[in-house]
Amino acid sequence: MKRISLAFFWHMHQPYYHDPSTGRSAMPWVRMHAMRGYLDQIAILDRHPSIRQTFNYVPSLLKQIEQYARGEVTDVYLEHAAKPAVDLTAEEREFILWNFFMATWETMVTPYPRYRELLRMRGTAATETTIPAAARRFDARDFRDLQVWFDLAWFGHQACARFPELKEMRRRGGSFTEADKARIREIQTEILNLIIPLHRAAEARGQIELTSSPFYHPILPLLCDTDIARRAMPDVPLPARYRWPEDAEAQLGSAAAYHERLFKRKPAGLWPPEGSVCPEIVPLVARQGFRWMASDEEVLFRSIRSRDRFTVLYRPYRVEHEGASLEMVFRDRRLSDLIGFSYAHNDPRAAAADFLLKLSEIARMVPGDDALVSVILDGENPWQNYPDGGEGFLRHLYEGIEKSGFVESVRIGDYLASHPASEKITRLHSGSWIDSNFGVWIGEEEDNDAWDLLGKARAALRRREASGKARDLAAAREEIYAAEGSDWFWWYGDRFTSDNDALFDQLFRTHLRNAYALLGEEPPEALDAPIVTLGRVTVAQEPRAFLTPVIDGRETSYYEWLDAGQYRPDRAGGAMHRSEAFIKAIRYGFDEQRFLLRIDPLEKEGIAGNGEYRVHIHFVSPREVRLSFSLSNGGRQRCELSRRETPQRFGRKTARGEIAMDRVVELAVPFKDLGFEKREEVHFYVQVKSGTLEVERHPRGGYIAFTVPDEEFEIARWTAL
Repeated sequence: MKRISLAFFWHMHQPYYHDPSTGRSAMPWVRMHAMRGYLDQIAILDRHPSIRQTFNYVPSLLKQIEQYARGEVTDVYLEHAAKPAVDLTAEEREFILWNFFMATWETMVTPYPRYRELLRMRGTAATETTIPAAARRFDARDFRDLQVWFDLAWFGHQACARFPELKEMRRRGGSFTEADKARIREIQTEILNLIIPLHRAAEARGQIELTSSPFYHPILPLLCDTDIARRAMPDVPLPARYRWPEDAEAQLGSAAAYHERLFKRKPAGLWPPEGSVCPEIVPLVARQGFRWMASDEEVLFRSIRSRDRFTVLYRPYRVEHEGASLEMVFRDRRLSDLIGFSYAHNDPRAAAADFLLKLSEIARMVPGDDALVSVILDGENPWQNYPDGGEGFLRHLYEGIEKSGFVESVRIGDYLASHPASEKITRLHSGSWIDSNFGVWIGEEEDNDAWDLLGKARAALRRREASGKARDLAAAREEIYAAEGSDWFWWYGDRFTSDNDALFDQLFRTHLRNAYALLGEEPPEALDAPIVTLGRVTVAQEPRAFLTPVIDGRETSYYEWLDAGQYRPDRAGGAMHRSEAFIKAIRYGFDEQRFLLRIDPLEKEGIAGNGEYRVHIHFVSPREVRLSFSLSNGGRQRCELSRRETPQRFGRKTARGEIAMDRVVELAVPFKDLGFEKREEVHFYVQVKSGTLEVERHPRGGYIAFTVPDEEFEIARWTAL
């Protein structure tokens, strides 16, 4: 078999949570991910010295890691966790109950009996009514255990290997002491001080290559000129033109300098945030000393107008503009998304074998020798979805690569040194790795409002630069650069949402307010009003009335699902985005006797052509039940119902319900068959599998909830209207 070169490229990034005016970080995620992904990903390589990889650390993330390590910054979560449980005020107790279950419940809460018990005591549905009631039920011991478990659950496999007392605390489970809490603080500080030296040492010994990104993770093409967005979206509504290419180059230059200070060498590689590129950034990137950059396969396909992936994807390219040139590599979407989204809920050994099988398929299909397969993805967010933090999967994968005989893992810079690009891109597509455009960050009303506010603040900075009159021009400029980061715009609009949309909005406006204050100007009143639309919920709509659909796989009537609950995956996005998906929307509800579900596919043609997939509806409460059916045949069929009979075994039978597939999937199953009683709260999620591999799950990190109706359901609903 032909040999191939495999380039893992891990992108590490968090929003710039630090507010210089307060010295606090708004969220704990830099600290938490340091305990998990940042340590795990580098430390596991000690056991696999032949594995070569490329890491990307955004400078604003490294800056926050340094601030935590030196004790220069704190966050409200750390402060609440550190305070003695007996001294907590009522407000602090409620804060802890609201926020200290912020983890992936399936892998980080439910495996631990005491943490699971605390969640049950609080309740899975947190509301303004239930939280104060729970705060009165919890005693000091409960709060102390919860303070410990929030931090304890976030430690990854490498932290537990280095600090055995963490394993002992997990084994003990509860009745923790204030001394236990203090030790956790010490371990966190030790790990924060390890992150940068471990990466520096791994690069020095030749095992990894460290790359950079513009300092605050801005979308470079949009800093150069927001009108560039129209190249891929001709009809998109845009804000007042934002055109500051000097800011793009300044953020590249400060990134390179900061990287060199930390790691003692200049970065050669660049990850343009979100893989966002255009021809205009090439000279800026090259002038700051970068020699190569990466983006998504779709950017390549649109640049060269070819989709013959085996012929064009697995090689480097040279891109030129205005006399400047760079080399570029492009990510394999399928392989990257398998690690980021699909393998987490599968057997680690099987997932690793599947990945190697797909590499062997590429090796067979590509022309020539020594193709480069670039696997580029988020290096921090996937791992909390793996039951063991990804340790088993990565261990089997790295062992498989070492034994394969046909895969050589490489640092991207090393590969380019020995295999310089022979093909040129003469017209680089202007787009990102999401939909090959910039629609996530510009074009919706909230996005454009934010760009307008940013533009006015940037103009104020220019005026003060010209006059030379300002309190602190350098600090004001830094606040503007922070506000140019992509993260704030990610959460504006309807595309992605989180429980913290209002907080991200507040952080963006705080950076702008700080800039005005440092310029000696009064911030405009518009910065006092939220940009984001508040009050979003997990589901787009709760069930409003009994449903009477015709189960035929078609939208027989506009009204038949109008009152159904609605969950839209594209409106419940998180910190990552997957390139391919099947489900567009989930509609759910009931009549007096049956559970009703409709799945709308993304493909307009309907269900046809999706034969390799099987859908599983998992009910996890009040009892474990599964409904399964294949998408292979379409039309009408039965679905399998399996109910948990013992801890090791599900029973199986054919449900008496109806299922029909055509343009949509429609399903009806009696509550009696499911074993659910009136007024019981039901939790479920929908999973799509291909063979044994999970390819999609909604909601990604939780459940859709509803209550089995009784005879007074509609009366209560009408009364509430």
